[in-house]
Amino acid sequence: MQISNINVQSGAAEWAKRATGGDASTRTKEKDEKASKTARDKVSDRVSISADAGKSNSAEALVRARANALPEIREEKIAAAKERLESGHYNSSEFSKELAECLVEG
Repeated sequence: MQISNINVQSGAAEWAKRATGGDASTRTKEKDEKASKTARDKVSDRVSISADAGKSNSAEALVRARANALPEIREEKIAAAKERLESGHYNSSEFSKELAECLVEG
């Protein structure tokens, strides 16, 4: 048995041409253009602003105000916490007792 090198794409295009009675790509393009024109004819531009649109500006201002009210990052506190973590302070029995007392006191 011998199989020859067949160009499948050109064969598919030829089959589509025969099945549709013409060039399939041209027919599809013409159909798409007609549908697009029909859709454009039915569309009209409109703009409407909801009553809630003004609220979004005030919500944004509120979020910005709250973000600005947050305390700044204090690098010295972060450095101290890292040092305690690396030294094993948080794994000590002393820290566990302090933590338990704070939780009980509420």
